[in-house]
Amino acid sequence: MNLGNNKAKEKYVLIIEDSHSRQTIMLEEDKYSIGRHSSNSIVIPSRQISRIHATLIRKINRQTDQDSFWILDGDLEGNRSQNRIFVNGEKCLVHELKDGDLINFGCEVNASYHLLSSGTISETLVDQNCHSKIDNPEPEKETQVMEKFPRLQPYDPHKQETLRLDISPIQDENDEDTFIEKSYTDPLTDLPNQILVNEYLSIALTNAKRNKNLVGLILIDIKDFKKINDNVSYSIGDQILQQIAKRLKDYLRSGDIVGRWGGDQFSILLTQVKTIENVEKVIKRLIKILQEPLPIDKQIYTLDYYLGLAIYPQDGDGSQRLIGYVERQIADAKKSGNCITLKEASAEINSQLLQFQKRLKQALIHQELSLHYQPQVNIITGQIEGVEALIRWHHPKQGLLLPQKFLSWAEKTDLLIPLTRWILETACTQNKAWQNDGLPPILMSVNLSTEQFYHPQLIKLIKQVLLATGLKSRWLELEITETTILKDSQKAYRILKALQHLGVSLCLDDFGKGYGAISYLSDSPFQKLKIDLSVIQKLKENPENTMMISALIALAEKFQMRVVAEGVETQQQLDVLYTLQCDAIQGYRFSRPLPVEEATEFLQFNSHSNVILQFGL
Repeated sequence: MNLGNNKAKEKYVLIIEDSHSRQTIMLEEDKYSIGRHSSNSIVIPSRQISRIHATLIRKINRQTDQDSFWILDGDLEGNRSQNRIFVNGEKCLVHELKDGDLINFGCEVNASYHLLSSGTISETLVDQNCHSKIDNPEPEKETQVMEKFPRLQPYDPHKQETLRLDISPIQDENDEDTFIEKSYTDPLTDLPNQILVNEYLSIALTNAKRNKNLVGLILIDIKDFKKINDNVSYSIGDQILQQIAKRLKDYLRSGDIVGRWGGDQFSILLTQVKTIENVEKVIKRLIKILQEPLPIDKQIYTLDYYLGLAIYPQDGDGSQRLIGYVERQIADAKKSGNCITLKEASAEINSQLLQFQKRLKQALIHQELSLHYQPQVNIITGQIEGVEALIRWHHPKQGLLLPQKFLSWAEKTDLLIPLTRWILETACTQNKAWQNDGLPPILMSVNLSTEQFYHPQLIKLIKQVLLATGLKSRWLELEITETTILKDSQKAYRILKALQHLGVSLCLDDFGKGYGAISYLSDSPFQKLKIDLSVIQKLKENPENTMMISALIALAEKFQMRVVAEGVETQQQLDVLYTLQCDAIQGYRFSRPLPVEEATEFLQFNSHSNVILQFGL
């Protein structure tokens, strides 16, 4: 019996990856076997994987009529895998999978599990490149998976009916050939060891880069733990470590991964962080856990700790940089003898925020900030019709910083409005200067973050900027993402109407990521729709698959909106967009974001020429 006909059925995706390859699989069947033997429905040809390593089973909750997948270690006959399976850092025999769960197969092969709610996916706005196992495969029945789950190694259903990772095949499939990986867990606490935590950190960073989330890494070092072992006993020391491990596992969020970093150190990996506030909540919860005394053998032990915290992308954009950052924090604290007490730890993030605010204020005073401008070109006439203003920070120590490195922190400070004013004034002043120099009038496009858009002073601020700079409102365009709109659609509608009343142009940015704002378009004041960068990048991998972009352009045309494609880098992408009748394009195919002097020269040189013809078509 196939449960797929259940009306409450959700869509699920499993992403399997190792150091060589990555595979995205839509889970449509009710049962999957995973292993290295070719008889499995999902084949992973690695010697570290057992013949049948794990089993996925779809189950339905009869009370809620909702389905979900469970993962079992081994097969349904009770045979376990050699290297076991770990979900979110914990070894398990059976586990109900939840959206975002990280799975490790006791070796270098990892997986992540994702839920695609039927309410957030449009069947016509998907990528047809990923397939699940099907009988008698036909092109029109191929499984469709959203663009946000890119598939790097194509699976050909006409070749064979199993899913496999595209790495070197295993010639000998005997059970004895399973390579027994060195332990991925700490034997004392049964927590993931440093090797496994590193694996999870790598996966978490990959997901965060794709979904534009944060990742947090916390390191906990027990002060003077060696004295307990030397002066009391190693047995007591072991019990202390076991109690700390249990408390961390029991009281932290289910998605957080607690690990034994080694010796007297523990780590906490925050894999799904939306905002800095999420990290603050975890820190507070952590402090509460560590404040509690440890009763062991009728004695009470109270400990002090050194704490280190690193957040992606602010403190590093890769695993080694984040680890290096957090370990340096611990080392510096030990060297100075400055143990971070529990009260001090609770203010750690606030302290970092205050330091950042002080530094940003200096940047505004000392003119370390600048705007770079990237042209937008009309694909039919070849004329430059606008530029997008992008902020840069010329940091005296860290060099040129892109906005993703600092804007999320700026939004938590009192400098949000001064920074927004500076961006708007600089952009509008420059656009007015170009007009005064005799250049054809163009749109100046400025991005608004969620915090900037919903700030109560926004409308007043824009009025003041337009009045002060003398720029007519129709030459200012504001880009707002669909995520921002969906946060509070009713309030967003009122703000958009107020902006429309000012006469500024409005662009719906990053469209095509989640499709949640489609229903909002019919009554919105947006004049333009900007297709998300990730959608355009897919044309590199599969230029024939234009259904997503074609659907978005048709959607915009229906609502009388112009379409801009950002991230255009190749002639191939340009040709496809021209054929699909996209209105305008933006990207490195024509120009990178340019400092003001270079942007002025670019506009002067191309003000009356066809840019498209210069670069091909």
